Amino acid sequence: MSRHVEPTVAAAYREDSDRSLRRRLDLTAALFTVMMGFSIALEHVYHPERTGMIVAIYVVEVLVCAAGAVFWHRAALDPRGVGACMAAALSLCMSWYVGAAGAPVERFATAQVCLLSGLVALVPWGWRAQLGVSTVATLGLVIATSRLAATEEMAYAALALLTGGTTTTFGAFFLDRYRYDAFVRAAREREEAGIAAALVHIGETLNAHLDGADMLERVNRLAIETIGCDWSSTFVWDDARGAFRLHANVGSSPEVRAELAQIDVGWDAFPLMHQLRAGEIVELPDAVHQSLVPAAMQRRFGVASALYVPIAGRTQVRGILINGYTERTGAFTGRQRRLALGIAHATAVALENARLITDLQSANRLKSEFVATMSHELRTPLNVITGYADLLAEETFGPLTADQRDPLQRVRRSAIELLDLVNATLDLGRLESGRETPALAPVDLGDLFAELARELEPLVPSSVALRWNTAFPDRALVTDRVKLKTIVKNLAGNALKFTPSGRVDVDVVVADDALTLAVRDTGIGIAPEHLPVIFDMFRQIDGSSTRRFGGVGLGLHIVKRLVTMLSGTIAVESTPDVGSTFTVTIPARVVGEERATA
Repeated sequence: MSRHVEPTVAAAYREDSDRSLRRRLDLTAALFTVMMGFSIALEHVYHPERTGMIVAIYVVEVLVCAAGAVFWHRAALDPRGVGACMAAALSLCMSWYVGAAGAPVERFATAQVCLLSGLVALVPWGWRAQLGVSTVATLGLVIATSRLAATEEMAYAALALLTGGTTTTFGAFFLDRYRYDAFVRAAREREEAGIAAALVHIGETLNAHLDGADMLERVNRLAIETIGCDWSSTFVWDDARGAFRLHANVGSSPEVRAELAQIDVGWDAFPLMHQLRAGEIVELPDAVHQSLVPAAMQRRFGVASALYVPIAGRTQVRGILINGYTERTGAFTGRQRRLALGIAHATAVALENARLITDLQSANRLKSEFVATMSHELRTPLNVITGYADLLAEETFGPLTADQRDPLQRVRRSAIELLDLVNATLDLGRLESGRETPALAPVDLGDLFAELARELEPLVPSSVALRWNTAFPDRALVTDRVKLKTIVKNLAGNALKFTPSGRVDVDVVVADDALTLAVRDTGIGIAPEHLPVIFDMFRQIDGSSTRRFGGVGLGLHIVKRLVTMLSGTIAVESTPDVGSTFTVTIPARVVGEERATA
């Protein structure tokens, strides 16, 4: 423990020992009363003539124990002194009996040594109280035997009592040391656990609010709560001004905050700035009587004592965390200093993470803008290519021969596939930017699926049959037309891509305010171990450069995102070499006779 917290720990140990001592003294008094009761019974059996005297002495001993119990439970009295007085009085009562009855001194010495041994084992009162009782016991033997002639038995009894008193005094000393060391270790562990828990809480709070404008204010509020100070301020380095500027303050008056916000603190502002180093604290136990910061400034801002902790990044000090009191002066505790260092470190990490997040967001924004621009520029010539390909296929510019029609269809199909990739990239960009929201309106499903059939027709291989099985009322459905079209087109296009031969069925049912879409194919299917990842971005089951099927793995990811946006669900069932079925259910309300106008 640091020197700042030792007095606190010592006081806590004394208080804990006093509580324990009061309970142990109750037990000691009860055991003494019971054991002496057995002694009286034995004396009555073997020496009935002493019964009256020993009963009288026993009554006195009971009264001594009762009086002790009354006094050592009073908070104003020291239980060590009261307990030692009680034990000394009981020892004198035992000496009284030996002197009055002329009992053998060996028995007296044995009883006294038993008393001293019991005291050192039962009561945590330290060596001073034990020494006092041992001294009284020895003096009691001298007084009780002062009228008797010196004998060998008396010499051995005195030696036994002196030995018992000495060993129990040292025993009390070492036991007290052991108890104190154990208490200090436990206090250390509790303090370490408390500091660790506080810093974990602070780190979690900061990580949860990295992108919040009030993150540094939260730092100051947490500093006040954990350190126990009156106010807390955070200054952050401003590159433009070349100085530290106040970014957050909690606990100071609005006037002080307003004034602090106007101050630029440079490295040469006052001597304290040259003392700031990463991982070190500058402590001002008395803000007025020091030379590191102008005393007039401290008085003006109501600073009585303060801790200055640098918020250091990898290579430089990026800020200063200042915690302090408005009236209290004196040294801060080791716990407060460690918490202040921990909070400053967590703040440095949070600031660095916030900067990295900002940089990543900026880079991602630039990437999204670039992809959107490039996709738009690519889509324009692709629309021209597909448009002219359609005109040629319709023989607008003249009849086509059989040899011309096949390559034209290949060009047309490839252009449409490339356009779908570009559109998927644009869709993903809108989804990732968070700008995409549902736009619900009445949708004519007949027109929508007719449009889908026309757009997907060029993608249907000659060996595959695309079937549309629609069962919906001749009324408009309230949903997002663009998103629903993208979902159906991506699922059907994906099925056509992975079905070399056979058929693809698109079943649509509207019932119970929900649209259910099932896309079934007889394609290559999906292995069970791959099903959990098919909706991941850029996921291709066959990712090799020689794969049979094209695409970048965005179609199903976009479908999943759009279905979720429309509050729907999607499920998939697949068997390798048999086929797959994707089922989508989207809440959608059928409206009367209202029709879509667009």
